[in-house]
Amino acid sequence: MLYVIGHKNTDTDSIVSAIAYAYFLRKQGREAKALRPGPINPETKFVLEKFSFVEPDLIKDVSGTKLILVDHNEKEHRPDGDFEILEIWDHHRFNFSYPSAIFIHCEAVGSTATILAKEFFKKNLEIPRNLAGLLISAILSDTIIFKCPTTTILDKEIAQKLNENLKLDLVLFGKEIKKAGMDFDAPIKDLIQRDFKEYFFSGRKTGISQIQVLEIDEFLRKNKKQEIIKSMEEIKKMKKYDLIVLILTDIFKQGSEIFCSEQEEKIERAFEGKFKNNSFWVSGLMSRKKQIVPLFEKIFEQKETVENSL
Repeated sequence: MLYVIGHKNTDTDSIVSAIAYAYFLRKQGREAKALRPGPINPETKFVLEKFSFVEPDLIKDVSGTKLILVDHNEKEHRPDGDFEILEIWDHHRFNFSYPSAIFIHCEAVGSTATILAKEFFKKNLEIPRNLAGLLISAILSDTIIFKCPTTTILDKEIAQKLNENLKLDLVLFGKEIKKAGMDFDAPIKDLIQRDFKEYFFSGRKTGISQIQVLEIDEFLRKNKKQEIIKSMEEIKKMKKYDLIVLILTDIFKQGSEIFCSEQEEKIERAFEGKFKNNSFWVSGLMSRKKQIVPLFEKIFEQKETVENSL
């Protein structure tokens, strides 16, 4: 049995990609099953229910299994356990090494679902209506309704092709998906950890969270800045991070409010902003993958280089 699995902090693209590729493999005559390494978030739950899919089985330790990784490749984002990797399908930056040759497909597009849907079309495999709806959902989610700078022409073309029979209004449906994901009744500490990824920048353990909202002012009325910073500090201490960063993204204003636990001066220089009451606004900032991670790599690398030269 082949198992297809997404990253630890599951999101719509990782869950949908696991389901879609497991189905793709079964249509090729191979035994395959989608798994998930973590809980389902409200947005993903909404799209699974809308298109009549059950959640993949939860498995917290995948030791002894043969896995196909979707929507991730870095060690920090993989499931827990000692397992064999057979393939990788991804659209993120590549930071991967492995002792044996494996199949890898990585493209600079807005979602892994785009890549997998393209494979269905390439193989002339019929995509059931409900699976097409699921793939559209993942593309709209990861591209932030085509507003994210990671969005490509291919993402839009694939979404339109998948939509030929469904005939959804993609913008309205995208808003519906995002609204479903904005279950903000949970404690702010839980919201920060919902879409949270771990990175190492010049040896510094860094957690970067992103929360997407339709109206940032309303969110901040409910979740005061001091409560956000307090929760970030608690997570930093509990998980022994060197730095915690929160990107609070307003989908329609197309920008983000940046919060950080320290290193404020470097982050101000990087984004040409000034912290006021623990945060500042950056217009056009939508993507953690394309706009945050590469920039943080650069600014922390520069510091390391300067320190080493002294």
